[in-house]
Amino acid sequence: MKTIMQSSFLYEIEVMKSKLASRNIDSYIKNEYVNNVAVFPISQNYELLINEDDFEKAVEILNEEVDLDESEE
Repeated sequence: MKTIMQSSFLYEIEVMKSKLASRNIDSYIKNEYVNNVAVFPISQNYELLINEDDFEKAVEILNEEVDLDESEE
């Protein structure tokens, strides 16, 4: 497994995980449940991990820009 993204915000990681899942790339969120176990919330970096074989394709997918105006044409 290889880290493709890190963030202090879980929602950012979840959005990228969903984007990869929509293209059939499996991923795993490291430290996803840390704040559920800790008594006091802690600042924790979440990591999105993927299979090394999918790394290059995943980077391309995450770097794609979405053109929201496309549907208007």
